[in-house]
Amino acid sequence: AGCGTGRWARMFAPRVGRLHCVDASEAALDVARQTLAGQSNVEFHLEDISSMSLADDSCDFGYSLGVLHHVPDTELAARSCVAKLKPGAPFLVYLYYDLEDAGHVRRALLALVTGIRTVVARLPRILRHLVADLLALVVYWPLARLARVVERIGRDPARLPLFQYRHRSVRVMRNDALDRFGTRLEKRFSQAEVLELLEEAGLVDVVFSAGPPWWVAVGRRAW
Repeated sequence: AGCGTGRWARMFAPRVGRLHCVDASEAALDVARQTLAGQSNVEFHLEDISSMSLADDSCDFGYSLGVLHHVPDTELAARSCVAKLKPGAPFLVYLYYDLEDAGHVRRALLALVTGIRTVVARLPRILRHLVADLLALVVYWPLARLARVVERIGRDPARLPLFQYRHRSVRVMRNDALDRFGTRLEKRFSQAEVLELLEEAGLVDVVFSAGPPWWVAVGRRAW
């Protein structure tokens, strides 16, 4: 739900019988089609994830990674996704962390990033992509490589911004920089809010990943 350029779908497609890639952006789906060109078991749907045409109770597994926090009605979108699952089927999500227990420095950095995003997201498409690429190269890449060095000398890199990219490619950084700075709407959630959101959408047995990024969670549709 919200497949974007097919970054995650490329990993899921070889592991399933049929994969439905749903996104409201025709441009994103065009890229996803190229990304998944070698997969014959993928269907693409140009649709809002809050009103998908897939039959209810039809899917064995679902995921929405880094999408629901960009949707105006997150609760409706979550319920729509869960409704497509068979009872007992798992649903995997990633929602932005609200820094509820972070220090003043990290909160100040978030405020700065939010201000930059507000400007970048309103630029023309070509400029928006160029700025996102520049941010990936001059911000993401140096910090990621610094975190890798810190890790190699036996220290914990988790205190460094963007340390989770220390083993990621520049392509991933470019994609995530565009997602981070190119979207006008962004919501953030505490762990308790994510749990409430997922349970109200119809999931049970929700489990959270212990490590970053936060919040990654999986639950099963109630029987």
